[in-house]
Parts: sequence; C-alpha cells; structure tokens
Amino acid sequence: MKPLAIIFSLFALICISSANTIIVDINGGGQYTSINTAIINASSNDTIKVWPGTYNEPVTLNKNVVLMGSGYENTRIIGNYNPVVTISAGTIQWFAITSTGGDGIKLNAGIVKNCVIVGCGRYGILYSTGTTAAYVNNCVIYANGSYGIYHDGLSSTTGSLYAVNCISRLNAQIGFVKPSYSYGYFYVSYCNGTTSVTTGNQGNVNCDPPFNSPPLDFHIGENTSCSWNTGNPSLNDPDGSRSDMGYFGGPDCPIYPVVTEIIITPGGNTINLQAKGRANY
Repeated sequence: MKPLAIIFSLFALICISSANTIIVDINGGGQYTSINTAIINASSNDTIKVWPGTYNEPVTLNKNVVLMGSGYENTRIIGNYNPVVTISAGTIQWFAITSTGGDGIKLNAGIVKNCVIVGCGRYGILYSTGTTAAYVNNCVIYANGSYGIYHDGLSSTTGSLYAVNCISRLNAQIGFVKPSYSYGYFYVSYCNGTTSVTTGNQGNVNCDPPFNSPPLDFHIGENTSCSWNTGNPSLNDPDGSRSDMGYFGGPDCPIYPVVTEIIITPGGNTINLQAKGRANY
C-alpha cells in the first residue's frame, strides 16, 4: 500500500456497522476474553473485533461472521495445536497466526485475508476440499515448517481454492502446491513464491519482496519491491493505486490513521487546527 500521512498510532478498533459488534479483549475490556467463546455466542453477520493481545487457544470459525484482529503486529493467535485455526465459514483478517504444533490454518471454506501466517511447525495453510470455494487474499505465509499453502483434496468434491495477492516465502517447501492426487481446483494468481500449481497462473512472480524486517515488519519497499504495484490489477489499495501483494495490499489492507480533512481557524495570536482522520483498524 502506498504511504499515507500518519497522524498518531492507533491500536484500538474503529467501529464498523454490522448486525452486532462483539469485543474480545484478553485483558477484560470486552464482552469476552476468548475468541472461541465469542464465536460460539455470535450470530450470523456479526462482527467480532479482537483487541491487541496474544490469544493462546485453538480457534474454530464456523459461522458467517467477520473475525477482525487489531493487526498482525498487535493480535496473535498462537498455540501448540494442529491446527491452531480451523475455518469452514466466515472471514478472518488482520491477525498473526502461529502453530507451534502443526498447521497454522485448516481451511475448508471461507475467506482469509490480510493475515500473516508465520513460523508454524508444518503447513502455513492446509486446504481440504469442500463443496464451496475458499479464498486466501493478500496474506503473507512465511517461514513455516513445510509447504506454504497446501491443497489437499482427498474427496471427490469440486470445491475451489483461490489465492490472490499472497506472498509465500522461506517456507521449508514449495509456497503453493497441489499434488496430483488432490481433487478440486487451486487457482494461484498475482502471488509471489514457488508454485507447482498450473491453474490460474497469471501475474505470479518468484522473487525476494524484500520485507523490511521479518518476522516483525512485513512492509515491502515502495517502488523497489517486485511485489509493489504488481497485485491483481482489478483490485486497488485504499489510495486508489493498483494493489500490492502481501499484507499491506488490497482493498482491505490495514492502514493507520490518515488525515482526510484539515480545518484551520485563525484566532488572534493562535491558530486552531482541526483534523479528521480514518483507519481500517
């Protein structure tokens, strides 16, 4: 995403209209301290906002809800679980996800977007074929113990997995893979990483992004990275430019507060400045 003027650091979440908004805060400032408990008590179309913290628990996302973190820098799902996150419905975004015991995400259906899956013991994302499509958009899959995204269609159903604008780097094995025995479809487009996938292969590259300072900072260099302005041309970053690959790209990339309007009011020997801003978090 192109740089925008930062006016202050923001770690709280900006409210977004939804059927209901549920707050998870490990420190007790919300309705729940556990992500999984919030999902159990949520209804379809709810938004669950997770405040900063490290959540050591297995998470099962099986409802049509939006599970929204406070950014990978601030909100981590981690644990010695295999997998640490299981998804069969809904959307998850703005988290860092690490499984010290196996796979980061087991994905059957739903949407994973603008997440960092890093340092897992086995696969970053394991896809098991279902009857509906699953999507992985603008994610970074980095330094995991086996494949980055592995398509494991063991049944003869025809569900499809779509990876768009993702960066899969420095995993122990191939970044995007669908073995010959696997049923279903895997479409990889406008992604960065090694791949054995032959479907949907448009706009892909295999080059060092490079990241600023992984695993802490997954920004890519402006105009110097092969993943800058090389994402899907039908998708834009929030500033209207062509989307970047990776966490900080795409229409749902997280952005810090930026000035949208400034009002200057002279008053004697003083000048009053009022600024309006917006943020995705």
